[in-house]
Amino acid sequence: MTSDMRSTHEQPEHTRIPHEQSESAGGLSFEQTVPRSLAHRRCLGEVFIADTAAVGAGEYLAAVQIPRAHLLWSDRPADCHDPLALVEAVRQTMTVVGHRYLNLPPGTALSLQRAAVEIEDRSALHDDGVNPLEGIVRLRTDLTAGSAFLNEHGFTATVSVGGDAAVSFRGGGIAFPAEAYAELRRHQRDNRPPRAVGDDSPVVPVAPARVGRRDTRNVVVGHGANGPELVVDRRHPAFFDHPYDHVPGPLLLEGFRQAALLAAGDETGDLDPAPVALEADFTGFAEFGAPLVFTSRIDRDDEIDSAEVHLELAQFGVRIAGCRIDIATGSPESWRDPAPAAASRGDSR
Repeated sequence: MTSDMRSTHEQPEHTRIPHEQSESAGGLSFEQTVPRSLAHRRCLGEVFIADTAAVGAGEYLAAVQIPRAHLLWSDRPADCHDPLALVEAVRQTMTVVGHRYLNLPPGTALSLQRAAVEIEDRSALHDDGVNPLEGIVRLRTDLTAGSAFLNEHGFTATVSVGGDAAVSFRGGGIAFPAEAYAELRRHQRDNRPPRAVGDDSPVVPVAPARVGRRDTRNVVVGHGANGPELVVDRRHPAFFDHPYDHVPGPLLLEGFRQAALLAAGDETGDLDPAPVALEADFTGFAEFGAPLVFTSRIDRDDEIDSAEVHLELAQFGVRIAGCRIDIATGSPESWRDPAPAAASRGDSR
């Protein structure tokens, strides 16, 4: 038996924030996650927030970490962490901040209405094959304890990895009291259109390589009777960490990403699965039990090896969400490993 003589106040080496992040970390720790209820998660492994701090009026910091063995976020063909994993970390940060600092009661429903994401530094997302993706979220929001419910609120967030800004995120949403949310959803379900003939037709998932995945369980776009459709597998442990009364937003975002790759690519699937930027809006809830159909339009710019894909998602013949995604269309060698860019600036991540 060995004895660890460290002071109980001394942080173990493997949990300390790297030196290059320490100035912006606000004394945060990666020692453990926040309580799962604060992040609206059922499984401990789906909680990505380790610590938080209030650092000013409407400004907060969060230490975030994505598990290396995560079913969804580790499933990628490149030596680059998935930027949408950090989008999920920001979403959880908003939830935790709401409960910890803005007095949102348990049961509050947070509905994202709009989101815009941009990769600031791809090389900051390089996967060294040893360490998990972790960083510091700096969140600014106009959501306050006195104006929390039933008004749209905006936020901006930057996620720094290794001290460098990796991903920026701006968006807005509405916080619903539990009773108001239940009443809204009851009204929507009671007034949903009847199911049409063919709604039970199976959706055949596309090959994983077509949409930047290797595991068939993470393919969320397929061929349906109405064209490209969202694949909704309520057994998926990441998208359905707990029961929902609607198709959750993170699944819709992943669906948009995969639908864009499917629309802009070919049978080889040799497109960068990490979007350069995306901008989405959500105007309705996606319901279970009826097809969710994608339509797309592509604007290509071969001079800079990029494509801008405009997508809409419809259900019952009504648009419920839209998204513009910018993706790189260059050769696979240009995006599979961002390490050369990191090395050129002396980064040892």
